[in-house]
Amino acid sequence: MIMVVTFQEDFRSHICAFLSEKGYKVCVPPHRQDVIPLMKEKSPVVVVLDMYVAEPNGLEVLRELRAQNYRGKVIALAGISVSSLLSQAYQFGVDQVIGGFQGNGGTLNVDQVELAIRGALHSDIAKRAFELYEARGRKHGKDQEDWLEAEREVFTRNMHLPSSGTISTKIQPGETPKRVTKPKKS
Repeated sequence: MIMVVTFQEDFRSHICAFLSEKGYKVCVPPHRQDVIPLMKEKSPVVVVLDMYVAEPNGLEVLRELRAQNYRGKVIALAGISVSSLLSQAYQFGVDQVIGGFQGNGGTLNVDQVELAIRGALHSDIAKRAFELYEARGRKHGKDQEDWLEAEREVFTRNMHLPSSGTISTKIQPGETPKRVTKPKKS
């Protein structure tokens, strides 16, 4: 699940439509004050956060996400006018900053948003692909299958990182849970 937080309705609908068309599950808080409750309810793997939001501002939203133990990825949309906030944003755990839009006439490259999402989740996918490889007994020749399965799992399941640091996944209704077991020693 990808959460999109921006005050610009046209950009929000454009980003959401693009990501939905690409097969991502997307959620949007009804209001900026609803970001934290929705984060707790939906456990998004990525939050796309417009640093231009106000009341609370983007930096305050980011600070509160981290204060509430959100350990997912955060991609900030920011332009030159908010560059002074970026060092603080990195201190609060922004994973990537991509060019935002400037005022009412600005544009946003939605392909860049998707690339940032994929880039932010690359290490999670690699870790899951390795777990699948180990679960098969470290048999070679299925690298691509493992990677694609790991991508599917990371992008289609809601991942929640509890305070213990372990990963648990929420199984969607109608979905069969997959059990990963370590290979038996001979």
